[in-house]
Amino acid sequence: MSELLKTEIISPAGVLLSGSFHMVVVPSIAGDLGVMQGHEAVIVAMREGEVSVYDEKQNVIKSFPVKSGFAEVQESGKLLVLVD
Repeated sequence: MSELLKTEIISPAGVLLSGSFHMVVVPSIAGDLGVMQGHEAVIVAMREGEVSVYDEKQNVIKSFPVKSGFAEVQESGKLLVLVD
């Protein structure tokens, strides 16, 4: 079994989702960005679209519509998604 990606998705109203997942796809302004454990550290601006959270069988567990925001893959390997 592969390692899971620690993820927090936060809106102004509070934490939308917190946990460990196989993959998270965010709609960056440069195109959709899939993030898994081990991804290099990066910060991207997001465009309108959908943040999707996947399990190890590539099934969508949860998805959130977003208008904009930022996603940061931290040096520690954690993904922080801040959405409007």
